[in-house]
Amino acid sequence: MRMHALRRLTVLAAVAALSVPLGLASPGAAAQQPTSATRTAAAAQPLPGAYISPWGDAQVEIGDETLAWMEREGITVEAISPFVMDADGRGFSMPIGSTAGDGLDSKGRIFYPGGLKIQHQGSGKTITLKSTFIRVMPTPAYSAGVSIDGKALLEEVVIAESTYSEIMAGARPSPTGFRIKKAPFYVTQEAANLFAAATGATPPRAGSLFGTLTPNFDYIPATAKPPTVPTLP
Repeated sequence: MRMHALRRLTVLAAVAALSVPLGLASPGAAAQQPTSATRTAAAAQPLPGAYISPWGDAQVEIGDETLAWMEREGITVEAISPFVMDADGRGFSMPIGSTAGDGLDSKGRIFYPGGLKIQHQGSGKTITLKSTFIRVMPTPAYSAGVSIDGKALLEEVVIAESTYSEIMAGARPSPTGFRIKKAPFYVTQEAANLFAAATGATPPRAGSLFGTLTPNFDYIPATAKPPTVPTLP
């Protein structure tokens, strides 16, 4: 019975992370949401008081095939604060939660400040992915605004997609909230086409593993100390 209850909590946590933004989307937002790219326009700002958790962090591990492609193509990646690259260059981390400036916007996306700057040695092009979003419909997705050599090109392009079943499979309660462990995200055809058009080089393979995302949603700050039992003098 206890194990059954734990599984129910796990599923509910995952559903909450994915479905809360849907209820906050403005009327008609579903019809306005792109499946691939949207031309440059003013980005939606987080709605006041709309967020999944006050605190948290997230880790992205770049997939092996994507890393091999980056090495072949002479690509380097730089994190835009508050994103931080791992020392080995195989991933990056970021703070999440309302205290980090994240929030749910009127388009049903989780907004994250920060992003990535991609340098392509062969063409000399710099592709900047910022702002950063996690979408919940029509499928879970990582999307971002795109600039090339400092010039804004697109407000939003879906870079990588996942599935609800794969994300929910990694949902777990944690001592301070809940986490989704290593949710896989796969390179979209739109992202591959964009890279090829911008650089004239070989793009990443559509459908290959871009990387995995492990977000920790916390309702107790990491700096909080556990309560202590008072002692008699």
